Amino acid sequence: MNASALPNRTDIPPRPVFPERSSGIATTRLADQTLLEEIQSIIAYVLPRPTDHYVNMDADEYRSLLLLAQEELDRRHIVRRLAQDRRELICEVLNTNQPMIQTNTYLRGTRPSVQGVQEYIGWHRESFYGPDMDQAINFWVPILNVTAENVMRYIPDSHLIPDANIETASEEDESVERYSSGHKIGLLYAPKRITSGVDLSKSKPFCVLPGEVTVFAGHLIHGAAENLSNHIRFSMDFRLIAMESLSTSKEHFASGKSYFEPL
Repeated sequence: MNASALPNRTDIPPRPVFPERSSGIATTRLADQTLLEEIQSIIAYVLPRPTDHYVNMDADEYRSLLLLAQEELDRRHIVRRLAQDRRELICEVLNTNQPMIQTNTYLRGTRPSVQGVQEYIGWHRESFYGPDMDQAINFWVPILNVTAENVMRYIPDSHLIPDANIETASEEDESVERYSSGHKIGLLYAPKRITSGVDLSKSKPFCVLPGEVTVFAGHLIHGAAENLSNHIRFSMDFRLIAMESLSTSKEHFASGKSYFEPL
């Protein structure tokens, strides 16, 4: 579980992630739309009942269902198949011919009108939670019921803000236990809250049409996808990095494999 240094990496400078003066965001359409249909069918099989049934469900029980669906997505190598569909863009953005891909996905199923438990991730950038993530990119896939009322948001140009300029406070979340189903689907047992250095009032929604995906810099401040609609919002996401930028090696507790593997 502990990170360890990879050999012969110290003399390699970080790889560029998105061109200079770029927004840090690239939206593109999947060539193989049956991938999205397959993901939707898995969710419909695992969670076939009306929204109200799941809104009233105990959080741990609901998260266990999401984990079942997530594990089926991983069994079918959906992450790898999605990334291969957009491989040319990924290599261009990462400036590499050797992209590395996260070994599991995170399935997000944000319920409406649920209070007192963590349903979505607040404002963050990936480097808050792991090494090398300032050089990673996020691959985000809207799946079902993603609308202007519940879509993930971002802070424009925030990927250009140095980590040192952002202050955070770590807070324990009693609704998410470490290594629990909730943790395995990507919820945080100790989320970091941005306290200064970022003007969160300038947020904008990601604009992604059905059948499209968004690739964006892991350093971009994003999150806060509160669900104000009447339906469960489903999306999934994972991270990629250039092999040349990977300076640490660690195991991903949810997949039981290395966090990244070659695409």
